Amino acid sequence: MDRLDALRALVLSKQCGSFAGAARALGVTRSQISKLIASLEADYGGALFARTTRSVALTSAGATLHSYALELLAIDAEAREAMAALQGMVAGPLRVNAPMSFGQLVLAPLLPGFLALHPQIELRVELNDRLLDPFEHGFDLTLRIAELEDSSLAARRLCGVPRAIYAAPGYLQAQGVPDSPQALKAHRCLNYAHTNTGHVWRLGRGGEKAHVAVGGPLCSNNGEVLLEAAMAGAGLILQPAFLAAGHLASGRLVPVLAQWQESPEIALYALYPATRRVPVAVRALIDYLVATLPQAMAAT
Repeated sequence: MDRLDALRALVLSKQCGSFAGAARALGVTRSQISKLIASLEADYGGALFARTTRSVALTSAGATLHSYALELLAIDAEAREAMAALQGMVAGPLRVNAPMSFGQLVLAPLLPGFLALHPQIELRVELNDRLLDPFEHGFDLTLRIAELEDSSLAARRLCGVPRAIYAAPGYLQAQGVPDSPQALKAHRCLNYAHTNTGHVWRLGRGGEKAHVAVGGPLCSNNGEVLLEAAMAGAGLILQPAFLAAGHLASGRLVPVLAQWQESPEIALYALYPATRRVPVAVRALIDYLVATLPQAMAAT
């Protein structure tokens, strides 16, 4: 029994919530996972998981061993990466989490170029708009469009993400065109759920600033939901330019208060565990995105 294989089984069983899920992730049978966990329990003298017919959960002993397992597996991964780097290779698995709309519109077209540069990397990209804990869900790198709060994660700013106000021409014909930020109070405004400012739109024009509390019929954690509602005439949106660009070209959306943009501008960050050294594959993807994102964002 390879001890590292058993520790991987422990970590993945906790992450997946079941031995069956861990088996799928490792490409082995459920009985093999059970044997690996049983071998750890025999070696360490205690039950590591509380089991039901459908799921497993760590015991207190299991939680203790799990923390050591994460460290040991990280050291093993670093050693493998360091040896590969000596041979000029960037290789191994790389698990990335990114926002749904950004991932589809901006990130996806960039990935083939990255994989062509590093064919030995096994890239897994998961898109969702939930603010997931990278540690808990096992991501090597998380891309997040946000204002960062204090975190135990290391972060690198990749690029700015300008957001501006848009509406459907039909909405403006029916409700009028706001001529100042304060006029937004009289309009139906559609809000994005994952912001620290709630329903306050913070706008800037040159040295001028305006913070406006807005209201409206819809709030969502997905920008495309808000776009569809805005294009149907439901209200105004404050959205990233990369989301609105195609709809501006088609005429389904038009800019509102075009000289005003969100201020301060939010940014796209790369978040990763603050370990002793940044894994080679993580650093390679970050460097690639720094080089390619400005042009990609400008093209949307």
